[in-house]
Amino acid sequence: MKKIVTVDVLGGKHEANVEDLIPKVHVYGIAVQDGKALISPQFDGYDWPGGTFELGENTIETLRREFKEETGYDVEPTKLLAIHTSFFHHLKKDLDYQSFLVFYAVKIVDGEISTAGFDVDEKEYASEAKWVNIDELHKMKYACSLDIAEELISYAKELV
Repeated sequence: MKKIVTVDVLGGKHEANVEDLIPKVHVYGIAVQDGKALISPQFDGYDWPGGTFELGENTIETLRREFKEETGYDVEPTKLLAIHTSFFHHLKKDLDYQSFLVFYAVKIVDGEISTAGFDVDEKEYASEAKWVNIDELHKMKYACSLDIAEELISYAKELV
């Protein structure tokens, strides 16, 4: 039985059987305006606004829905930036996932910052989205199971 190491949001490592991994797709948007990036404060760090697809959605539909839920903003994608694979352990559910992380550059088309779209879980670990100077992102903890913060920050800088 093949094993793989998964990582939880706190950086803890877990051993999982490959055949027990649950596949997921997560779609995120990177919005930049006036030298600032929109982030979603989560746990003790931040993430880019976005989340998990629902059956029947394509990645653009997931992006629009999740971005709206986490920020209050309506967005349109302008460019596909990156796709990564993450092996993630969910502490609360004690489950292991093989997640495909899809990142788009987005432009804000309507709305205002709000937490009205948060689900029950998001209310526990997330807080209101905020605009942060791109240069400040290097000083913040990125809440992701992959070490891709610098790559994504460089994409954000290209969007200025």
